[in-house]
Amino acid sequence: MKGFPSFDKFCDLADEIIRRIPEIYKQGISGIFVTPEEVQDEEIPEVYILGHYNHGGYLEPTIDIYYGSFRRVFRGSPLAEIREELWETITHEIRHHLEENAGLRNLELFDQELRDYFRLNK
Repeated sequence: MKGFPSFDKFCDLADEIIRRIPEIYKQGISGIFVTPEEVQDEEIPEVYILGHYNHGGYLEPTIDIYYGSFRRVFRGSPLAEIREELWETITHEIRHHLEENAGLRNLELFDQELRDYFRLNK
């Protein structure tokens, strides 16, 4: 495939990945959505956010995957690399859900350490 996948093709790739993940890991998540947005970190604008776990509040949690951010970061990359990073992002966000349900914050703390690293080294 030449160029970055279209939004529809990217959604198809995400759906393939989501179907491969056992249901037990996705329990309690009301949806995993691909949105067209390109999202930059508020404090470090050169860092693009690929996905986000929405804790839910009064509703069940959801996950957003940002097509625009993927397109910005992985434009020109082979489809296999895009697919691998999409897998990593989706499972990363599901891990946030699992850790939250278990009362853990390991991944949240790791993400903060990564942001601190980028902030100090920009």
